[in-house]
Amino acid sequence: MPEAARRYLAHTTDGRPIREIAREVGCHASTILRQVRKLETLRDDPLVDRVLAEPGDLLDDPEDRQTSIDAATRALRLLCLPRAMMLYSADLPKPAIIKTVDEDDTELLGAIELDLAAALIMRNWIAPEGGTSIKRYRITAEGRGGLSELIAAQESRAALAQSDASVFLSGTGNDRRSRSRAVSNGPGFESPLSALARRRGPDGSPFLSPDLVSAGDRLHEDYAIAGFGKSDLIGWDGPGSLKPHYEAAHKMKDRRRSAALLRTLDAIRDLGPGLSEVVLRCCCLREGLEATEKRLGWSARSGKVVLRIALQRLSLFYGRTLTKDGAMIG
Repeated sequence: MPEAARRYLAHTTDGRPIREIAREVGCHASTILRQVRKLETLRDDPLVDRVLAEPGDLLDDPEDRQTSIDAATRALRLLCLPRAMMLYSADLPKPAIIKTVDEDDTELLGAIELDLAAALIMRNWIAPEGGTSIKRYRITAEGRGGLSELIAAQESRAALAQSDASVFLSGTGNDRRSRSRAVSNGPGFESPLSALARRRGPDGSPFLSPDLVSAGDRLHEDYAIAGFGKSDLIGWDGPGSLKPHYEAAHKMKDRRRSAALLRTLDAIRDLGPGLSEVVLRCCCLREGLEATEKRLGWSARSGKVVLRIALQRLSLFYGRTLTKDGAMIG
């Protein structure tokens, strides 16, 4: 389940103050308050409300984390099919994924667990599309992007325990009040890039242009496919620090993973130790800007400016190497 669902329950069920939760997470109290309010709104959805009304479903991790991630990937793949949708009714034991064949006929494609369906809704990977007694849901643009991330994580199972996909499905531990400072999750959660791309400057133009967002997304996908651990590239201080990773890449038999690893290293080396750290934290580890500023000792709201500068350089790097590396992955 998304971590923000656990924070919501810690506040509403356990009665913990928002400021106390925010101190544990390492963010501003207003961030937790926004998540709580968004989740309150999401509880208007009967499926989400049913899952959160039975918090026992949120307490324990799945016995097989990889099985849960595979189930999410299969569900999103099915929902990507033309005329596919998810149906939910209080009378059904599980939400069903169906496909309309013609005006009067449908085909059952599969079913998914209630808590998984609720997690997809909270992440805005699927969204309601009407219905009264039977609710209909379809995959969103964010869901299609999430599917790409899950597929990349599947191809790097050795690093799956550190991937944001793993945290999304199971949280950070068996206690729902456990917190992860490195990864942002939850209902309505947007990555730092998506959030900044929605902001507008005085002239009405987006703070991050589409090419900058694309550059950050490309690095994130390469990073996931390469299978880096959370701390593998954090804090590197020179070419010598990257040498072992280059050597490992050249010895790999998996050509796709090796190519992704080399592309990531080349991009990070081009950025340099300073700019690369903010890009790694915000784009690859999905760390929030507030947490990044706090970790690096920066003043408030300075992170977005540094991140934009880093993404501009990253975009230029990909522009120079585009003919060699080809188009974006996925």
